[in-house]
Amino acid sequence: MGAMGSPRRTTGLLLAALLLSASAVVPAHAATAFKVLQMNLCNSGIAGCYQNGLAVGEAVTMIQNRQPDVVSVNEVCLSDLPALTAAVGTSARYQFAFVRNRSTGSDYQCTAGRGAYGSGIIVKEGIATSGTGVYAAQDGGTEMRAWACALSAVRGFTACTTHLSTTGTTALAQCRELVPATVLSYDPTASPSTRHVVVGDLNLKYSPGSTTNAQNCVPSGWFRKGDGDVQHVVARTLAFVSTQTYTMRRTDHPAFVVNYTF
Repeated sequence: MGAMGSPRRTTGLLLAALLLSASAVVPAHAATAFKVLQMNLCNSGIAGCYQNGLAVGEAVTMIQNRQPDVVSVNEVCLSDLPALTAAVGTSARYQFAFVRNRSTGSDYQCTAGRGAYGSGIIVKEGIATSGTGVYAAQDGGTEMRAWACALSAVRGFTACTTHLSTTGTTALAQCRELVPATVLSYDPTASPSTRHVVVGDLNLKYSPGSTTNAQNCVPSGWFRKGDGDVQHVVARTLAFVSTQTYTMRRTDHPAFVVNYTF
């Protein structure tokens, strides 16, 4: 009887072990999608690509269709930001990068009394802290280029926007001012795992071998994705998925989307 009973006990033990093992398996964490949208709206009223403010409505539609987590907009007026931010979501907030006028010492202004000119960074989940400033490196023009950064309110990532100089060497110097030191100054954890995205019209192209190659402002541990021209996203601690560009008819730049997960 004992010999006949042993196999039954072994089977029971194996079954118990298998059940215990199965109960200990933790389902894999589903990747969280994270989408960044970059647009240059040419809305100052000064440049030839200006189309009487119609780029803002087009951008609102683009935001509604793409549903991004972060939006960067360049060449906009401060008065454009409420409508753009509302399109991102009810919890969304923005930080504006005020461009300075070297001649007057005051904020650069859009035409027709539409307010200060510059760039905006919009974060869907809201903003805990933020800031803006002008670069130490500037070209000889009257427009002093600026940046804006924001620490998100919920997931603790940093998002920055900028529109760099049209002089390549100056643009590269400005980019290196922003990435990584200024960006990392908005990370209270100082953790190497914190997510960061720097988004904007860098006025630099990916051009291997060139001294003004956009890749030359990408620090170790970061990576860059571009639209094939001058719009880029430089990021850290995100998993790249894909990019898309979308034609915009009311400005001279396409909308540029980068999809990530984390």
